[in-house]
Amino acid sequence: MTPPAPVRAVVLGPTYCDLVFGGLERLPELGEERFARSFRVAPGGSAITAIALHRLGHAVGLVADVGRDALAGWLRDALTREGVGIDALRAVQEPTPVTAALSTAADRAFVTYLEPPGPAPDLTAVLRRAAATHLHVAGFPAALAAPDLVDLAHALGATVSFDPGWDGRALADPRVRRVALAADVLLPNRLEAGLLLAEDGDGGAPPTAEAALARLAALRPGRVTVVKDGAAGAWGMGVDDAASGEAPGAPARSADPSAPAWVPAPSVDAIDATGAGDVFDAGFLDAWWAGEPLDACLHRGAWCGARATTAYGGATAAPTRAQLDALWRADSGGTT
Repeated sequence: MTPPAPVRAVVLGPTYCDLVFGGLERLPELGEERFARSFRVAPGGSAITAIALHRLGHAVGLVADVGRDALAGWLRDALTREGVGIDALRAVQEPTPVTAALSTAADRAFVTYLEPPGPAPDLTAVLRRAAATHLHVAGFPAALAAPDLVDLAHALGATVSFDPGWDGRALADPRVRRVALAADVLLPNRLEAGLLLAEDGDGGAPPTAEAALARLAALRPGRVTVVKDGAAGAWGMGVDDAASGEAPGAPARSADPSAPAWVPAPSVDAIDATGAGDVFDAGFLDAWWAGEPLDACLHRGAWCGARATTAYGGATAAPTRAQLDALWRADSGGTT
């Protein structure tokens, strides 16, 4: 049997079948029915970043559990059409995870069904088989199941990025914090960053994005820390050239690693923010792998995330390499 071709990255984390109800004027109250103006079924969760990375020209493998139901078959077909490697999808008896995303012009809300995470996959075997040089961890369940995953990846010479996702109790778990502090690139949003910094699952009023960035970065010397803040842009702190040897990979360079960098969110006609942060991750990693400076990584991530909001479904409007390159050159904030 011919072994699979090497991949640039393995994406690890729950994959959902997203049911996106769009165009709601507002969210329904209890006992009330509201009618959506649009509806889309789309791959969600870890699949969003995997699809977005592949559209940017990177070979990607996805590691996730799916059921043995019709939703799993739909997800496999959708991922195959997008070119994402599904050799490591694991069929389990539980139903395929599913999310109902209720999207208004201002924001969105989610209802998700997800079984507790089962035994962690053999990441060493997966990474070796894929010959991957990067592991992107999409969501806290993977960190709960395998808190030593950063050490495993580093032992094989692979870098690690982590987008923890939302869960008040899970983000206070020592296993999740362990992965968050050890990952080469950490990519929470502002509210998630506040939970990672809290002593328990209820940390009170969340800090500003800039304050959360400073506190997280201080706990992660020699690593790249990003805090996404939606329409308010994104903040990041990188490492300087002297510190770049402290972790594997090519960390985003910062002229002054003690100073935060900020980029605005591009102006777009946004209709659905579902998955925008996951597509941001793909844009940021694409620039990081290319050795771009921190501000360029943030700009590219912000542009990709903003574009994702222009269609219903997380990866529906994720840009292709040609689209990104063309608009990146035209963007006065980017570099050629």
